Amino acid sequence: MGAARHVACYQRWIAGQEAGLGELEASSANAAAGRATDGELRAVVERCMRGYAEYVSTRRALAREDGAALFAPPWCTSFENSVLWIGGCRPSLTIRLLYSLSGEGLEEHIEEFISGRGALGAARGMGLLGITARQLELVNDLHRRTLRDEDALSDRLATLQEDVADRPLLPIVRERATAAAAALGAGASCDGLATRTRLVVSTPEGAVDHEVDAAIGRYKAGLGRLLEEADELRMSTAQTLVTEILTPRQAVETLVAAKQLHLTVRSWSRRGEAAVTQPARSPVTLPPAPSSNP
Repeated sequence: MGAARHVACYQRWIAGQEAGLGELEASSANAAAGRATDGELRAVVERCMRGYAEYVSTRRALAREDGAALFAPPWCTSFENSVLWIGGCRPSLTIRLLYSLSGEGLEEHIEEFISGRGALGAARGMGLLGITARQLELVNDLHRRTLRDEDALSDRLATLQEDVADRPLLPIVRERATAAAAALGAGASCDGLATRTRLVVSTPEGAVDHEVDAAIGRYKAGLGRLLEEADELRMSTAQTLVTEILTPRQAVETLVAAKQLHLTVRSWSRRGEAAVTQPARSPVTLPPAPSSNP
């Protein structure tokens, strides 16, 4: 039941990404032809971000049930999972995407801005998206804050992972190993070692079961809390960028690129894994996605 809810959440998210991309691309074309006002573009961006917020809210509930399931989800391909950071993309990726989307023209101005060479007019647009000096300053500040918060979460994840070798799991493992050795006797052969291993990982009746469940439960809860905070950082970074710093048209173009990247990489990696004769790991097959935007 839990796995089905995770898959359903992801299915709705992909359906929303596809529907949202269609609406954003249409808005981009209308803007290029002069048929869309800033108000209309802003409404499209806000709908897109509401869908993201709903997805984050659903994931929060799932993370509190089983945070570990979202760190390397089987409904994603192995390539998709290889680029995940705490269950999703790095928040700073959105900013890097903006830099890439703006092109070399913006990169030249970034160096000029950071080094203090020359005078950048506050209203003069730079790069392919027409980023102004004031916007560049705000984006650079957001990037620094986001990287700092990412590092803090990464450090906490490393500590949590290292805790597996400490209390409460290690004492339980050692206690079971000692009990297994005593049950088999001191002179254990290779067969005896295999039997001892089965005894260590078995699930006997009694209090030890509760200890193991509680220890693993605390670890999963820690992962769930980290994922919640990572999702909030992803959400707040994107929200600040597209609703507070960029113009409506710049926001539309950035969101189009983000959704195109996500959906295309997903499609390419699934096709690549399907072409492997004997894949080491196959992604969960999702049922047909509904066409409505969540």
